[in-house]
Amino acid sequence: MKKLLVIGDSISIGYTPHLRRHLDGQFDVTRCEGNGWDSKNVLGRLEDYLAGAGDVAMILVNCGLHDIRRDRGGDGCQVPLADYRWNVRAILDRLIAAAPTVVWVRTTPVDDGRHEATHDKFDRLSADVDAYNAVADALAKAAGVPVIDLHQAVIDADTDTCIRNDGVHMTDDGYGLLGDYIAKAVRDMSA
Repeated sequence: MKKLLVIGDSISIGYTPHLRRHLDGQFDVTRCEGNGWDSKNVLGRLEDYLAGAGDVAMILVNCGLHDIRRDRGGDGCQVPLADYRWNVRAILDRLIAAAPTVVWVRTTPVDDGRHEATHDKFDRLSADVDAYNAVADALAKAAGVPVIDLHQAVIDADTDTCIRNDGVHMTDDGYGLLGDYIAKAVRDMSA
């Protein structure tokens, strides 16, 4: 059976069990250990992720929600956009060398108001999600890497029912939707 590796943050932790269920019998779905956090962390841990995965046919990768984290009173995102661009380019280059198929997964939406109401030390802003997604989209396109648009999938399904009160993580239904959406995209790419 072909092996699929998921590299990502807590959103991928939530959708991976659903993805496994949807792709049972088609792919052996594994996930990087722990939370991938931001692009700097993913890049720094890539060799460990790849060594632990063995021979993979497809890699799904995402980072962004931790990159856009802004400390209240701070002067910008945790990982500045220029650094994010460099990190994602390096991540894609390394993964392309490691697997026949690499897929970029777009960062999911943030509900600014809900996030602000439940976090008193830092913010995440939907405008930053859009900017960072645009950079990753351009890099994926330039590298010939297909993109799975979880951002639009959540918007189309209704952010109010998909996103938890923390403004970032998905509800159980939201994670189920993401797992189903990704599984369909993976099956389409594998056909």
